Amino acid sequence: MDRRTFLGTAGAAALVGLAGCGGGGGGGGGGGDGSQFVTIGTGGTGGVYYPLGGGMADILNQNLDVEASAESTGASVENCRLVANEDMTMALALGNSVLLAVNGEGDFDEALPLSAAFGAYQNATQVVVPADSPVETLADMEGLTVSVGAPGSGTEVIAEELLGVYGLTYDDIDVQRLSFSETASALQDGQIDAGFWSVAFPASSIQDLASQRAIRLIDFPDEEMSQITSEFDYYNAATVPGGTYEGVEEDVQVPGVTNTMIVREDMNEDSVYDIVEAIYTNLDQLAEVHPAAEQFEENAREAPIDLHPGAAQYFDDAGL
Repeated sequence: MDRRTFLGTAGAAALVGLAGCGGGGGGGGGGGDGSQFVTIGTGGTGGVYYPLGGGMADILNQNLDVEASAESTGASVENCRLVANEDMTMALALGNSVLLAVNGEGDFDEALPLSAAFGAYQNATQVVVPADSPVETLADMEGLTVSVGAPGSGTEVIAEELLGVYGLTYDDIDVQRLSFSETASALQDGQIDAGFWSVAFPASSIQDLASQRAIRLIDFPDEEMSQITSEFDYYNAATVPGGTYEGVEEDVQVPGVTNTMIVREDMNEDSVYDIVEAIYTNLDQLAEVHPAAEQFEENAREAPIDLHPGAAQYFDDAGL
């Protein structure tokens, strides 16, 4: 089915692609019913992006004259490329990946034309090991088999950055690039020694794992957190409360990063305004899908890149 990207207000007379676009995958012309399509890039089905994306698609379908859908992807790095290439209307991505994308650094060979629709919620970098593992810090992972997240994910970017802080590279570990669900299964079966999750808590895949095998989360003490934040200013200290996962009774301090909803920088301002308004006036409904939505309001403007003018206008009007 052809996908036409949502242009603006529900009564828009002309159905065209994004401003400045020539009919790419997400902005092409199309069907005879006049529908306008919004595609939301998420992540793996075992993470938080996927259910949140589905919840936002439901809200857009209920409040705007669009056909919205959420699609599972490789998450942050891939999502930046999908939006830039007009294969997705919008997508969730980790703040560090977004910043690298617009600067053409890291995994990105060129600067991508992205803006923020809003800052969403904090991801907590949860490094999971079996409860009886000798690993107490990332430095102890040398020579071990470690899942660093799915290929093209923000989790992998974070894993490589954090390992570097502890003096390790991928040459020092047996790297496995697995989705969250695959990482949980591999830990349960003893196929890997540790796994990285950069995700809001509680993560369903970690919950499922903890119900079947005793686990620990690696704690990052203040001294280590200071070293991390001094090297990468987009990290902050986050706390996973004790009791979040079965058998993990104490609070655990971990590196946090803000998630960002991204759009192309040339997307129609009315479109972005309407989409953001629909989501932000229905956050209670979204929080029923996942409690991470409770953080959307406080993080609305907390994006590492410029807000899209349509989003900025909505937040000005809403007093956020």
